[in-house]
Amino acid sequence: MSWLNILAAGAIGIAGMRAAFVRGDVDEAARKGALSGPAVVEQALRTGDRPTQLAAIAASSIVEDRAELLEALAGVAAGADRRVALPAARAARAIARELASSSPPDDIAPDDIATWSRLWGQLAIRNDRWIELRMLALDTAAALDPGGIAIDLGAALQDPDPAFRSAVVAIVPLPVPRALVGPLAGAVIHDPEGEVALGAAQTLCLSLDDAAPRPILDALGPEGLARIRALARGSRRPHGAEVTDA
Repeated sequence: MSWLNILAAGAIGIAGMRAAFVRGDVDEAARKGALSGPAVVEQALRTGDRPTQLAAIAASSIVEDRAELLEALAGVAAGADRRVALPAARAARAIARELASSSPPDDIAPDDIATWSRLWGQLAIRNDRWIELRMLALDTAAALDPGGIAIDLGAALQDPDPAFRSAVVAIVPLPVPRALVGPLAGAVIHDPEGEVALGAAQTLCLSLDDAAPRPILDALGPEGLARIRALARGSRRPHGAEVTDA
């Protein structure tokens, strides 16, 4: 098939997806996209037309080789149109979680996964984005980075939005990797929001090894332990999971 024919077939596929979406048949739009293949869905994602992009987002969850759409979805999610950015981020999170739940296909290189994780991590730390989008991006990046969180924890814990900081401490894997103990202990001691500090304390306490507790206890020190006690006593949710664990 010539390149001209390939482009024509792609245009026909995109037109069919868009037409189905415009008439309100999202399932049919997704089906047409899946039949057209990931290259056509990616092409549709990269257009500037909202109905076309939304149709492609619907298709991205069922098309073959959908992991390859994570970069294009990041581009959509980074845009100024909230009505397509959030659905794109939700679709990417679903794809990333699916990828994390099983062994990646042989045709997906670890470098590709690392690139996708970095793209979504960069989006997560952008504090000019909507908080819902940032949390979806954080989930996506972390799912693509088993054993880590795909972003610099110390820098993330300096973010001005306490909701984002809370999401960051909650997403740290258990048991906490040794390199992340220090930043979490710092959040327990210094974070101005009690809920963030309690969340960091919960993550650390759930990682305590009875046989070797010193690394975490030493990182917290007397100041950290004193703040945990004070936060637990003063919490508005005395029976919440964070308080109980801490």
